[in-house]
Amino acid sequence: MKSYSENTLNVFINPIDGIEEIISAYDLDFLRNNKNQLSINFEGLWSNYEIKFNWSQPNGLIQINNNLSIKIPTNFLDKIYHVICLINERISLGYFGYCSDESCLFFRHNVSMKGINYLSTEQIEDFIDIIVQECDKFYPAFQTLIFRNYGAKKAIESALFETIGEA
Repeated sequence: MKSYSENTLNVFINPIDGIEEIISAYDLDFLRNNKNQLSINFEGLWSNYEIKFNWSQPNGLIQINNNLSIKIPTNFLDKIYHVICLINERISLGYFGYCSDESCLFFRHNVSMKGINYLSTEQIEDFIDIIVQECDKFYPAFQTLIFRNYGAKKAIESALFETIGEA
């Protein structure tokens, strides 16, 4: 769609500044890697996560990433692609993917910042919560796929198995 933004005044504000301000209020362990990137160290159920907020001014986009630190053997790639497809069907925000350069899994969500200058505190909280929840929920599926050599559906089912009641 053609944009008529040439008729408007564009003020370039780096939204990472606002994210840093909000994150620092929570006393979380974070690092401002550069002017366009902020990393938060967060403890999940199965692993420690490094959630990165990356600002791309030319695209007007914030990319929120979390590498799962699970190295994937090349002989498991077909199974990994299959399980990623099945898992992504169950997720409403963000997606899992595979980085061939680093041979590892990641979770990503992209946020368009066009027309807005910053994210609200509630949005940042939601993004972090959702990323941690989804990674915690499906981390065991990736592990069982690789280390127990389960099929994609069985790996997901075993990860989502919930007990009801008390023993």
